[in-house]
Amino acid sequence: MNLILLFYITNVVFTSVTAYSYLLTKMFASKDQLPGKTILHYPKLSYHDLTEQDKFDLQWYVVGKSTDFLTNKPYKRRVWNKNYVIWRNEDYELRALDDVCTHKGASLSGGKVINDQVMCPYHGYEFDCNGTLTKVPGICFQPSPIYNLAKYPIVEYDGWIYINTYEPSVNTSFVKIENPENSTDISNEFIDKPTIDTSLYLSKPDHPANIQNSPEQNCSVVYLDMEYKCYSRVLSENSLDVMHIAFVHTFGNAKRPSPTKEDPPKLIGKNHYKSTYYYEAGEDSMARKMFGVKDLIIENEFILPHTTVARVKFGDQISTVVTFALPIGDNKSKLFVKTYRNFWQNQVGDMITRNTMLNTMLQDKVVVENIDPRFMDGKFNMRFDKLQNTYKSFYKKFINNGEN
Repeated sequence: MNLILLFYITNVVFTSVTAYSYLLTKMFASKDQLPGKTILHYPKLSYHDLTEQDKFDLQWYVVGKSTDFLTNKPYKRRVWNKNYVIWRNEDYELRALDDVCTHKGASLSGGKVINDQVMCPYHGYEFDCNGTLTKVPGICFQPSPIYNLAKYPIVEYDGWIYINTYEPSVNTSFVKIENPENSTDISNEFIDKPTIDTSLYLSKPDHPANIQNSPEQNCSVVYLDMEYKCYSRVLSENSLDVMHIAFVHTFGNAKRPSPTKEDPPKLIGKNHYKSTYYYEAGEDSMARKMFGVKDLIIENEFILPHTTVARVKFGDQISTVVTFALPIGDNKSKLFVKTYRNFWQNQVGDMITRNTMLNTMLQDKVVVENIDPRFMDGKFNMRFDKLQNTYKSFYKKFINNGEN
């Protein structure tokens, strides 16, 4: 493996390289190891350069599986140290508000849902699905904005529930656009008009992450989740790290831990980047033992803020792990996992997949929970750190710099 020196840059002059491009070049030792130009010349250099639509799209968080939310029952979910109350009504529609009664601060998730309204367990105040206070038992009152709660967009997609926690400026309004043209790009409409499309952008037909566009479309899937005592970004970086497989997981190739070839990160969709690795399967791996396949193709991807994809192709088989690391707090996260496969598509295959993935998650847990947050950025980078470093750079710039 070639040693990558952080403070050594070859004497190559790049035309029109921005300050942000220079930051990314510090990760790599030579031009042929740099990410694609689409990353180097990323047009948005700081969070303040983003449109309201950009900022909104970067704040979608998975808060549970579809099966976690029953009708007419309030649930508490926590994102970045803030609580939200979520429920389904009789029509199976999802609702999301701040989980705090505006009267005395009680948690609404400890109350009840009555006629699509959440009732506070403390004094029986009721709020409708828009967060408007509608009932104060025994008291007549005049409506006022100070009584009301914030409402948040919430959607169900491919087995997961997503909430958007972005709080726009007072002059911005939400609007749902089902199938806008060029939906993977930022339209001038969002710059000239103070509206935000509240659709989950990665579910749109032309986004690469849409399940209908992917090899996983006709695969069997198993769902898992697990809480971790660590910073959420560390979990996502771990999922993108191809080099840890040989040493943390029993199915890795400790004799040949490095990929034989790498296609560096490239932009493939909105907030969506991909690297491809060519890898030799370990002797104890499923590909070798069960299918007799030696050569693997590993496609690793991330979608800001916290989605990762690890797609392993061996022969005609595909095994894909999609994760989302929910930041519950600064040092507490919950990892949601979907594992897809196009083989062993039966209950036995589900059981084997679940047990294998559970063991993998537990093996990662031992390592990531013992990473000291003060040193999680490391002091240097190596040859196959490009993808997770690209993710880290964007994350610190657009999501959370770790100093909040």
